[in-house]
Amino acid sequence: ALQVVIVALACGVAYQYGPAFAAPPAGADIATRLAFAVHWLIVPGLALLFGIALTANQRFFVAGAIDGTRAPENRMLEINLRYNQNTLEQTALAAIAWTGLALALPADRLTLIPALAALFGVGRILFFAGYLIAPVGRAIGFGFSFYPTAVALIWLAWRAFQ
Repeated sequence: ALQVVIVALACGVAYQYGPAFAAPPAGADIATRLAFAVHWLIVPGLALLFGIALTANQRFFVAGAIDGTRAPENRMLEINLRYNQNTLEQTALAAIAWTGLALALPADRLTLIPALAALFGVGRILFFAGYLIAPVGRAIGFGFSFYPTAVALIWLAWRAFQ
């Protein structure tokens, strides 16, 4: 319950102050809106790139891991693989949600997308750091990147079926 409250507060802060670091696009046409959303997908892309690069680097230094095994004996490599899988899943959801929001939100509310990108980035950092401490420690980071996306998708589905 505390995790949901923290994420909700972070969403509110990001939404309120999002326009300070990312102005909405100048045009309101579909191509401009989609380009704005795709621009912010660099954040999930970089989060995934970080994980893949870290995994690739570790495969060279962990005995027996260069063969691409999915169940390595090394704890750090296993954490990296799990981080990559979860980040890939959340990136796919974010891409769907953010492009949907780019088409559905009023132009002055498109700053929600960079706010979601900021939460996603913070979430992935907290997820990875939490995993290093203890597997349960990844929960807050998961919440920062998953729950805002889930709310966006539910809102888009609700709009589609009303």
